[in-house]
Amino acid sequence: MPEQPPPENRPSDPDCPLCGATLTYVETAITSGAFRTQAAAMPQMPIHFYDCADCGTCWKLGQRLLPDPIRQLVRDLASGGESARTDI
Repeated sequence: MPEQPPPENRPSDPDCPLCGATLTYVETAITSGAFRTQAAAMPQMPIHFYDCADCGTCWKLGQRLLPDPIRQLVRDLASGGESARTDI
């Protein structure tokens, strides 16, 4: 289960780069962010996940704010629709 740091231990909610609305915090995971077997040997860091309620995009913040296309696809498919965003 992802770790949930108290609000004072995580960055303030950033603005969405696409529409400018304030992003909504979802969860935090401690990970290297790598998808390979060597990932366990890489430095671990908190990755904060956010959603944009206005434009429906998913974001992740480690060292910088980036789109989260995997979470976007999973969320869109779980809601019964196709992926809402194809441009990120």
